[in-house]
Amino acid sequence: MPQTGIVIGKESWMLLRDEPLYSARFIDREGTDELALVIRVEVLDWFVEAHPPLTVDLSTWCSAQRKWIVMVSYQLQPSFAGAQGGVFYLNPGQSADEELLRKFLKQETLHVVFLSEDCETHYTVGVTLNPQEQVHWRQLVEEIERTLTGKKRDDENDPDFEAAVQELHYQRSSPSEERKE
Repeated sequence: MPQTGIVIGKESWMLLRDEPLYSARFIDREGTDELALVIRVEVLDWFVEAHPPLTVDLSTWCSAQRKWIVMVSYQLQPSFAGAQGGVFYLNPGQSADEELLRKFLKQETLHVVFLSEDCETHYTVGVTLNPQEQVHWRQLVEEIERTLTGKKRDDENDPDFEAAVQELHYQRSSPSEERKE
């Protein structure tokens, strides 16, 4: 993974300071198409030049109330430790999340910022995304866009989206429920 020179303000990734280690988020730079996946790690030196394999996936889910969720999952499988990963959710009906999705789907190389536990230092690399997966991800998002009606929300608080995330968690934890994807 080649080191990159992406410039994203430090204040943007400070959001992760109170999150558990290996939490990840998309951080973008307004007014540009720059986007990075920021992952806070316990020992930054482990990731410098280690080139840990990182996989990213995008999937979608629609609640019973027709509220869409875009799930971005990531798996970090370093050779020096056990696999770490997780998922975060984007609301395609919310303007800021829609913009993150637009930027993500345009990337050929995803910039990944490994951030130290204290959020003081970082190491940035580029991960080449699989073009076939990107085509599939674009198709999923286009399907959502065809079904969304009305104006996008500008506020961050969307109780319907939060309820949909809770419904998704319930269905994922209940083996007897039929899953949608």
